[in-house]
Amino acid sequence: MSKNKNAQISWKEAGDTANPALVFLHAMAGSATAWSPQIDIFSDSYRCIAWDMPGFGGSDDAPEGADMDWTVETLKNFITDTLGLQSAHFVGLSVGGMILQHFAATHPDLVDSAAILDSSPKFGYSGDVDPIAFADSILADLNSGTSPAKFSDGMIRAIVGPDCPEEIKVETITSMSRARTNGLALTTRLIADHDALDKLANITCPTLAMAGAQDAETPPAYAYAIAQMIPGASATIIPNAGHIVNLENHASVTARLRFFLDHGL
Repeated sequence: MSKNKNAQISWKEAGDTANPALVFLHAMAGSATAWSPQIDIFSDSYRCIAWDMPGFGGSDDAPEGADMDWTVETLKNFITDTLGLQSAHFVGLSVGGMILQHFAATHPDLVDSAAILDSSPKFGYSGDVDPIAFADSILADLNSGTSPAKFSDGMIRAIVGPDCPEEIKVETITSMSRARTNGLALTTRLIADHDALDKLANITCPTLAMAGAQDAETPPAYAYAIAQMIPGASATIIPNAGHIVNLENHASVTARLRFFLDHGL
């Protein structure tokens, strides 16, 4: 673990450092450990790196008032300064996909390809969710003393699809329980404030939008919308999966990512 200008970041890594880099950005409902099925597969041909966002796992807390711009620059410094990379392929889930949208639009030279999973082009894209009410409810819950472990259990069980096996729920709850209140508050603000509608057209790398067919949080229509707004992007809907698509149907997600990374389609 190395020092980053904004925060000290921890990460999980596997694969030969001589291989192309593949960076995984987790959801609020996760942490660096949430990408095990993908890392197990892709570490044969990629240097796989899964970060802990600030406030998660071994990473430093985010400063008070940290926002999307701060998070994007923290990711940039992690990629360029900490890891010493000139560019990488990226996969982002949920809020990780939101961060990736802003990052790819702001730093296109650093992004070889972008896979955006279970995300949206703007919070409340369908117009039926108030961002202030969303954030206030979660922050009030966290401020009341609800532990990250208890919060994680409730959130995961609410957002996975009806076909999700209990062992996957437990695995995801365990991964998200590595969060601290600081990280959950940061991701809450990032989600509520997210709006990339004016940025998506600036993404120039090969891009794949993906969603679980049973995802009620960011439904398949959001993946299609993202793909329509990014030049040359494609969309894929994964069956038998909700909002944590990479774990709920890891075989289908990994196969689709493999084709995308091999062919850019």
